[in-house]
Amino acid sequence: MSTETGTPAAWWKRAVAVVVDGVIVFVIGTIVGVVLGLGFFTRVVFIELLGFAYYGLLNGSTRGQTVGKMVLRIRTRSEIGGPLGIGPALLRYAMVFVLTLLCGIPALVDGAWPLWDKRRQALHDKVVRSVVVNA
Repeated sequence: MSTETGTPAAWWKRAVAVVVDGVIVFVIGTIVGVVLGLGFFTRVVFIELLGFAYYGLLNGSTRGQTVGKMVLRIRTRSEIGGPLGIGPALLRYAMVFVLTLLCGIPALVDGAWPLWDKRRQALHDKVVRSVVVNA
């Protein structure tokens, strides 16, 4: 199946990209937080804010790629074609963040949703009308 934006990315590519990006955000956030002398709770908040900046700016950019997506050769696009934009990309990450706060199970359902969705969209993709496609 192909769309105006490209062929939907395989679920496993999305999953590996999330792991790569999560490690990057966590390691950089932890190192910077320690260097700045942030306490544990403040460091956790800092890492989450870093995540918003990372995913919002990179997924919302013209390329639509985080480092993990670059490695896996996939990108986030608007379902009508073209870049998603920073605002929708921030909302997309906010959805994942909120679903994760709800005991994690809703986030697992969201992450698995592309396995049975005909457009391979997760719930957070549907909210902002984004697709993850092969680059």
